[in-house]
Amino acid sequence: MPIPSGRLRFSLAERVRRILSSRGLSLADVSRASGTPGGNPLARIPHNFYSSLAKRSFSPSLYQLHALSTHSGYRLADWLALFGISLADVSRLQVLFPSPRTAELDARPYPPESFIPWLYDINEPDLSTPLAPLSQWVALGSRRRMDSLPRSAKRKFRYLKIGSNDALAFPDLLPGSIVRVREDLSALKRVPIGKTPGRTMFLVQHGKGMTCSRLYRSESDKIVLCSRHLPYGPIELTVGIDGVVLGTVDVEIRSIAKFHKPVVFPSSERDRVPHPVSRFLSTGSAGDFIKRARKGCGLSYREASERTRVIARQLGDPRYYCAPSALSDYETRKFAPRHVHKLVSICAVYFAGVADLLEACGAALDSAGAHPMPREFLNFSPETRASASKPARFLGEMVRLFGQLPYFLRAAGSSMFGLQNASLRDAFWVGDVQEAKYSCLAGIQFLILDRRQKRPRAALSCPIWAQPLYVLQKRGGGYLWGFCRLENSALSLCGLAHQARPVQLRNGIDAEVVGRVVGVIRRLT
Repeated sequence: MPIPSGRLRFSLAERVRRILSSRGLSLADVSRASGTPGGNPLARIPHNFYSSLAKRSFSPSLYQLHALSTHSGYRLADWLALFGISLADVSRLQVLFPSPRTAELDARPYPPESFIPWLYDINEPDLSTPLAPLSQWVALGSRRRMDSLPRSAKRKFRYLKIGSNDALAFPDLLPGSIVRVREDLSALKRVPIGKTPGRTMFLVQHGKGMTCSRLYRSESDKIVLCSRHLPYGPIELTVGIDGVVLGTVDVEIRSIAKFHKPVVFPSSERDRVPHPVSRFLSTGSAGDFIKRARKGCGLSYREASERTRVIARQLGDPRYYCAPSALSDYETRKFAPRHVHKLVSICAVYFAGVADLLEACGAALDSAGAHPMPREFLNFSPETRASASKPARFLGEMVRLFGQLPYFLRAAGSSMFGLQNASLRDAFWVGDVQEAKYSCLAGIQFLILDRRQKRPRAALSCPIWAQPLYVLQKRGGGYLWGFCRLENSALSLCGLAHQARPVQLRNGIDAEVVGRVVGVIRRLT
């Protein structure tokens, strides 16, 4: 974010001096406190620290920033932001990259009082409407702080990205989809003992990582993972030894701009032999944590290095790039890399949590300062004050239907759905509909459109349920959606419901194409 012109006269060294002065400290005080015997020598702040800040290529190490945070009392995340490093970039970049194995996203807000665009009502929302653009009901208003939003205290959620090798979830869940898992360790007890899998998708941790799958209980202490589509034999796991059920999948955010099939390798059958569940401990060196994260996501050094090159290009700083040899070297070290930028790239490409990695490096966020840094010291524009108007009724209904909303994904929609300058006009609410003909498309509540694609084309290489979806606007008003083809200036639309019959419409006369559906959000329970 650009620095306001009114603050350009202050150099980085001057801002650091002002920050320390606001806490009654000088550089000499911090230098003496950070150089005490028995402390981490990497955390020492040298007496010529201001001179080093004058060099554009210089950036403090993680341990120096942790020392500044500890002695000043200001949060470590704010000190990182002062030097142009945003921890919120991690979750956005994790959404950007595909994952070979199902991996958990970092859903923690950085910082917790970040401002996000908010909505206000312009019309009374009617959720029974079969199909309606959100722009008819709500519009963007002033920003609100994330820590001021209501949160569910009873339910805990985690968010995962389905891996391309996670074939057990196909086609109920597609590779690249983001799913929300409701943490419920007692969910397995409600599954009756039998040999028929239910429709509920469970998150299971096993010796090779995590997977989302349907399952059934063959015995009281045994579960069987089974694929509904691909020709795989079932996998039996002993609960507590070979696998642990962590919760149930209740929401899926799916990108359908392209049809993604799971990657099935010949060695997959060998890897399906049950292994004891790994008990990863938070203790250990930074290298141990990085090594576990790389093995957990299934990436090679070269693949991870190419992804850091993309990150460096997107963030405009070559320090985010990690060479393959450097990635290998980091796994042998006890401490964090010299540049903090490398840690952001490692968390993004290995799907690791920033807070967990910083703790493994010996610079935990909770062990540093806890006070927010005044915004005039940071490179942020002044935020508009949050609106005092009533909260949008539409958002209240969404919280009632979905529970906690994934605010951390607010900046990841464009990268996930391939849209530029997305707006509320591109999002459609899907009201109550009949039971879907295909279970992998059941429970759809939101559609995300690409309005640039207005010429329906059939994908002959895809099964029927994976054909492109389009939204049409009828001449007299109202909207239709479903599988669509254009033949001789006639639109042939087939809905998703069991009883839906194909509808023939004249293109441009009876109806016109609004756009192609590139993403859906659906409830699985």
